[in-house]
Formats: sequence, C-alpha cells, structure tokens
Amino acid sequence: MASPTITFAGIGSGIDTNSIVTGLVQANSGTLNSIQNEASTKQAAVTELSSLSTLLSTLKTAADAVGTTQGASSYTASVSGTGATATADGTAVAGNFSVDVLALAQEQRTYSNTFSSSSDALAQSGTLQIGVGTATPASISVSSTDSLQNIADKINASGIRASASVFYDGTAYRLQVRGLDTGAANAINFSETGTTLGLGTATNTVQQAQDSKVKIDGFTVTRPTNQVTGVIQGVTLQLTQPTTTPLTVSVAADSSSLGAKLQTVVSAYNAVVKQVHTSAGYGTTAGDNSVLQGDSTLRQLSSNMSDSLLTVVSGGGKFSSLSDIGLTLNEDGTMALDQTKLATAMAADPASVANVLAGSPGTKGVMDVVSGLVSNFTDFGSGLLTMETQSLTDQVSTLNDDATTEQNRLNAYSDQLKAQFTAMDTIVSGYKADANYLSRLYGGTTTSN
Repeated sequence: MASPTITFAGIGSGIDTNSIVTGLVQANSGTLNSIQNEASTKQAAVTELSSLSTLLSTLKTAADAVGTTQGASSYTASVSGTGATATADGTAVAGNFSVDVLALAQEQRTYSNTFSSSSDALAQSGTLQIGVGTATPASISVSSTDSLQNIADKINASGIRASASVFYDGTAYRLQVRGLDTGAANAINFSETGTTLGLGTATNTVQQAQDSKVKIDGFTVTRPTNQVTGVIQGVTLQLTQPTTTPLTVSVAADSSSLGAKLQTVVSAYNAVVKQVHTSAGYGTTAGDNSVLQGDSTLRQLSSNMSDSLLTVVSGGGKFSSLSDIGLTLNEDGTMALDQTKLATAMAADPASVANVLAGSPGTKGVMDVVSGLVSNFTDFGSGLLTMETQSLTDQVSTLNDDATTEQNRLNAYSDQLKAQFTAMDTIVSGYKADANYLSRLYGGTTTSN
C-alpha cells in the first residue's frame, strides 16, 4: 500500500502559501457567493409560495363545505316529549309535525324447550333447518353427541342472519335464537327432522319480528328499523319507545351551525390574505422576500379574492350578497363575520342565505366563485401560482448548477495556485541548498533553513 503524499506548503520559502491561496480563492468567490445568495432567496420564495398553496387548499375545502345547497343550509330538529329523537340536514324545511310512535321495530327471539345442561350430549340426531326471511335456509346437522352449546356454535357458523346462545334461567337451560335484523321481513322459520328442540313451537317465540309503525300528521308509516327517513324532508327520526300522546317535531333554521362553517371560511381566507401581505408586502411594509415583493401573481390573487367576495348572486329572495348575510371585507382585505346579522338573515329567509352562498341550478354562489378562484391559481400544471412556483424551482435548479460549475472553477484555480507555490518552494529550496554548499566550501556561515 502506497504511503499518502503529505504537502508542507512554504517549507522552502518560509512563506505561508496556504493562507495566500485561501485569500486569493476567497477574493475570486464573489460570483459564487452571488449565485448562492440568489438561489437561497428564490428557494425561500418557493417555500413561501408552497405554504400559500396549502393555505389556499384549506380555503377551497372550507368554501366547498358551504358551496352546495345542503352544505349552505343548516337546520335543527327538536322533539317535544319522549319516544323519538330527530336530526335535520341541509335539505330540511322549517315547520312543525305531529308524530305518534305506535310500535317499535324488533327482531325475532325464539327459545328451545328446557334442558338440564348446556354441555351434556342431548342424545338427539337429525337436521335443523333455519330460514331468515326470504334467504335460503341453513341446514344444521345435529348428532347424538351434540350439546346445546354445540348446536349454538353450529348455528353461529352457518352464516345466516341470526345468532344463537345458551340461556340459563337459574333452573334450566334453553337454546336462544335471535335475529340479527329487525323488521317483519326478517322473521325466522324453523323446521326439525329427528330432533325435539321445540324451536318450531309457536309459544316458544317470545318476540316476533316486526316493523316500526309511526303516524306522522295522521299518515301511518312503517319501516323495518327504528330509524325513519324520507318522510319529513331532510329529517331523520330515531324511535325509542311507543307514545301515548302525539309528539311535536319542530324544524327550524340553525344559524349557529352555518355560522361555524362560515367562520372556518373566514379564518382560512384571512390566513391566505395575511400570507400574501407577508410575502409581497402591504402598505408601507415591504415583503419578507425580495423575489416576491410586489409580485404580480400575488397582487392578482389578492385582487381576485376581494372581487370574489363582492359577487352579487341572482335567484330571488331577500339577499343577494355576502354583506347582506353578515360577511364583510375589512380595509386590509381580510374578512369578518357578524354572527348576529347572519342569525337575523337565517330567521328571515334561510333559502336566500343558502342561495347567496351556493347559488342555484345554473347560477354560481359566492362560495362557488371562491372555490373556482383557488383552482385557477393552484391547479396542477395550469394554476397561476403553481406555474410561478415551478418557474422559480427551475431557476433554483439552474442556479445550483451554476454554483457547482463556479465551485469547480475555484477548486481548479486553488489547485493551480498550490502547484505554482509548490514549484516556487522547490526552486527556493534549491537556491538555499546551493548557498549552504558554497558557504561551507569557502568557510562562510551556513544559511539557516
């Protein structure tokens, strides 16, 4: 293995040539420093634009949440008394409804005859057929060594919409078969061949499968479950118990729920505005990045955002703009929400409020305009902000390549200087050796190394 080469610059001349080389290289590094500073500034701009794109995406999500009639409409449902609960979605209509709960939906429960043990063999053999509704019946093979628990396990493994377990009343054991689904259509039928479990005995079915039955404004409605939908528009009733007197279900506009959604829009919108101000500058305050100060794309974004909020929406009703329902622009371009004004507007004409936000078929609402604006700036490949970000990213890549080239030039320059000084040291060392030889030859003083 060859020994490494060790260079002692300046040994021959006594001059600190390493410091000279470093100084000369640094003196020639102005171009590299300039390229690196420009790349760093533009990379910071890319980072800021990427952050702005993320904020715009958040704004689009918030705007889309109230950009449909259902999302922009908000209602609450309440029930007087017990027997049912109610919830409402954005398609509901304000009003009061009379509700009588006549019966709850329930699943079938059937028990076998009694036995003295759950684990002893029953000494019965044959076939037990169990059918749920119109589904193909399951055929359960029972052997003489099977216990109640064995039969329950076989039923549970059959795949039918029923479950089996062993029930103990403190004296005797029974096999319980319980339907997994409520509703009359899910009744369970039993047929025994060779066994005497008693599941087919009518009196052993202690709970029949039945539909729920409710009377709404005098009209009788049945459902296979205790959840009633599609009767009162936009309202879901959850039945809990039969009633003796009618309940009143009240549906009303809910400004608090819509207000929470709109506050999310306001927060997201203001975050975008503030980021634009920080990057491009606002008023007498300069932007924090020289590349983005006064940037035309950011100025256009800011202007378009303000214009979008001033959109006037046709379609009738009491309101046609955001300011009518409590959303206004501040002097600095941020947005504010007056919850009291929104509540007043919701109470007066909730449909018109929804129209301002979400529009109607063939007409865009303000939130549609805001969402479309965001897409114009952030869509992949075509968004104005996306294209500017990509342009800056490409410039950073080019600058980094230029920096590499310049660094290679400086490295070559450094190597050249070191070679020249090494050659100089060699010559000076030779001169000193000759001088020492002559001095010794003629009796002079030896030149110090």
